[in-house]
Amino acid sequence: MEIKLLHLYYDIMNLYGEYGNIKILEEHLKDQGYTVIVDKKTLGEEKNLEEYDFIYMGCGTERNQMCIMQDFKKEKEKLSKLIEQEKNIMLTGNSYEILGKKLNREDALGIFNFEAKNTQKRTTEDVICTSNLLKNKVVGFINNMSEITNLENSLFDIEWGIEDKKEGISYKNLIGTHIIGPILIRNPELLKLLINRICTQKDENFKYKDITYEDEEEGYELVLKELETRKNKNDRR
Repeated sequence: MEIKLLHLYYDIMNLYGEYGNIKILEEHLKDQGYTVIVDKKTLGEEKNLEEYDFIYMGCGTERNQMCIMQDFKKEKEKLSKLIEQEKNIMLTGNSYEILGKKLNREDALGIFNFEAKNTQKRTTEDVICTSNLLKNKVVGFINNMSEITNLENSLFDIEWGIEDKKEGISYKNLIGTHIIGPILIRNPELLKLLINRICTQKDENFKYKDITYEDEEEGYELVLKELETRKNKNDRR
């Protein structure tokens, strides 16, 4: 059976090696027995979003973010409909900010009510988060200059790392987060969640093949242990 992945703006929204999210997803889907096709689309190209089982967009510079927002506005109605139909979509870094009402005082796609604007302060911090979608904690890194207001349906509760208590957006099968890393490489449980969502939509009888990826699990445990050690040191001060 074939699964099609779409990597949007792969060339200009790919800071911090965010292509790694698509790469590891592709490899794990193959391990589940699927033939995987990865298409890449950028500015000015026909997107045909409905053809894909999973849509991904990574993070970019503030300038590129504004460029892709303008390019993607023509997909607004289609994207909004696909979100309501529970299409599997993931946006990392600052890319998910284009889904709100405003981005730096300009009209964004307006699919959700939040607003985003750049500040003079850049936040660069490791984070530990929790989510009601997952049993395990999530680890990652945030590097942005954004302030989000009127955020609903948050994805993560921040346990440690930044001042904000809520982060990202989770609505139906849409996930958006500022966390980079790449987040799917660092968090095996989140990767497994996406695989189950994608494959179950493709085949309602899908059963996850319980494959052990020792390097990924050990990497996650190592990072979590290191960050929790730093958290505990800070708490004692």
